Amino acid sequence: MDMVTDMALKRVRRKRPEGGRLPAPSLLALAVMLGAGSAAAQTTVVTPTLNASLTWTDNAASSGVGGFGGGGFGGGGFGGGRRGGDDWILELSPGVSMFRDSGRLSGTLSASFRNLMYASNSDLNTSYLALNGAGQFEAVKDMFFIDADASISRSNLSVFSPRGPSDSLDVNSNNERRVFSLSPRFKFRIGDNTQGQLLYRYRWTDSGNTGLANQNAGQWSAQISNTQITGIFGLGLDYQRTEGNYGNASGFGGGIGSGSGSGLSGGKSQQIARATLYAKVTPEFRLRGIVGRESNDYGSRGKQSTTVTGGGFDWNPTERTTISGTAERRIFGRGYDFSVQHRFARTSVFATFSRDIRSSLDLVAGGGLLDPTFLTLYNNPFFVQLIPDPIARRDWLLGQLGLGSANVLTNAYFVSRSASGGFTYSLPRGLLSLTLSRTDNSRLGAADQLSTIDDFRNFNAVKSKSATLSYSHSLTPVTSLNTSLTRTNSSGTGLNTADTRRTMLAVGLSSSLGPNTTGLLQYRHQRSSGDSFGGSNNNDFTENAVTASVAMRF
Repeated sequence: MDMVTDMALKRVRRKRPEGGRLPAPSLLALAVMLGAGSAAAQTTVVTPTLNASLTWTDNAASSGVGGFGGGGFGGGGFGGGRRGGDDWILELSPGVSMFRDSGRLSGTLSASFRNLMYASNSDLNTSYLALNGAGQFEAVKDMFFIDADASISRSNLSVFSPRGPSDSLDVNSNNERRVFSLSPRFKFRIGDNTQGQLLYRYRWTDSGNTGLANQNAGQWSAQISNTQITGIFGLGLDYQRTEGNYGNASGFGGGIGSGSGSGLSGGKSQQIARATLYAKVTPEFRLRGIVGRESNDYGSRGKQSTTVTGGGFDWNPTERTTISGTAERRIFGRGYDFSVQHRFARTSVFATFSRDIRSSLDLVAGGGLLDPTFLTLYNNPFFVQLIPDPIARRDWLLGQLGLGSANVLTNAYFVSRSASGGFTYSLPRGLLSLTLSRTDNSRLGAADQLSTIDDFRNFNAVKSKSATLSYSHSLTPVTSLNTSLTRTNSSGTGLNTADTRRTMLAVGLSSSLGPNTTGLLQYRHQRSSGDSFGGSNNNDFTENAVTASVAMRF
C-alpha cells in the first residue's frame, strides 16, 4: 500500500463509527484516499509530502527497455538486462498532492520528485519528476470548459520485461514518458431534452528512448442527442475525426530497410459517424440501434472504409446496479463495449469487456486516466456513489487496473480485446479484493517498419492474463497488515512464439508513528520465467526485496 494512502487511512480509523467496523463503501474509499482528512468535506486541499525509504534487494540492476532483459529479442532490453547483485537503495521523494472542487476550477494532482541512490552501483542513481493529474476549468458557466491532464512516469511497457507492472524500482531513465492533453469543449442545450457537445482534444507525448515514437494527435468530435423526442423514441448523432502525427522512435535502429524505428512515421487518420435510435422500453431499460460509416488508414492496404451497424442497451434495475453494452460491426470486425457493476451489503463487483482499435498513445495518455476501461468505471454512477471522493476513486481504480495491467510496447496500431473484472469484500477488520484481467492485442499492418524491440516486430499477437488477490487487515486502530499476490502469464504468437510467466508477492506492516507520519516495513518477492522465440530461457528473473519507509505530511 502507498505510504501517503496509508496515512489517510490511519487518520480515518481514529474517527471510525461505533461498532469498530467501517461500512464497505467507506473502507474502500478511505483505504486509498490521498487527501488530508476527508477531502469530500473540503473544497480545496493542498498537502506537501515527504517519503523516505531504504530498500535492500538481491537484484538491483535488472531493468531495461523492451522484453527479455536484453536476451533473444534482437537487441531487446536496451539499457538494462544485466543481472544486478545485492544493493541498498535510498530514496528521498518530496512531493505534493492537491484536490480542488470549488468555483470554476476542479481537479486532482499528485506529484513527487523521486531521488534514488544506490550504495554499490552509483551509476544507477537517478532523479525524476513523477506526476499524474487531471483538471477542468469552467470558462463559461454550464457552457464552455477546458480539460487538461498530464502524466510523467517510468516503466517498461513490454509484457516481456524483467520487472512486473507498477514496480517501484523500474526507473530506467530510457523508459520515461511525458504525456499531456488539452481539450476545450462546448456544451449546449436546445429546449428541455436536446443536448450536445463540440470538443477538440490535443494530446502529445515525448517517449524518450523507450522505442516508442514521439506522438501527437488531434481529435474533433461533435454530438447532439434527444433521447425523448416522442417520450419513447429518441435520436442521437455523433461524429469523430482523429489526425495523428508520429516522429521517429529515439535511441534505436529501425526495422528492416528503415531507419525510422517506427511503424507510425508520418500521419494517420480515422473518422467515424454514427446515428443512434433510442427506444425507452421501461424507465429502467433502454435500447439503442446504431448505423454509421467508418474509415481509417491504419492497416497495410491504405485507406479503408465500411458501414457501421450495431445496437446496445442501458439497464439500471436498481440504484445499486448498472449494466450497459454495445456491439457493432466495424472496419476490423466485431467491436463491443460491455460493463456491469453491482453493490451488495458488504461486497461490490464489476466487469468490463471491450474490443476496439488502439495505439500506444491510448495506453500511456493521461497515465491511465484516458483508458476506456478506467473512464467507464470512474464516470459510472455506481462507482461515483460507492467511492464519492474523486481522488480515492481515481487511485483505487488505477491501482486495481494497473496491478494486472498487460501493456504492449509497440508503434503499430492494433485491435485490442480486453476483459477485466473483480470484487471487493468488506470484513469486520479488513478488505479482501480480487481483480482478473485478460487482453488479446493483434497488430494491424506490416511489421517490417517497426523497431527491433517492438513487441509486434516478431509477433502478430500479444496475449496476457492476470489475477491479483489482495487483503488489508487492521491489527490495531493505527496498525495494519497488507498483502497482495499477482500472477501474470503473457505470450507472443505468429511467425515466432514466446511466453513469460510472472509471480509477485508483497507483505507489509504499516503503522502510524504520529499525527502526520506513517511507517512501513515490507517484503516483496517476484520471479518471471519462460522461453523467448530464440529457444533459450533468457528471460528468467528473480528478486527478493525488503523496504523500510517513512511518509510525512505537512
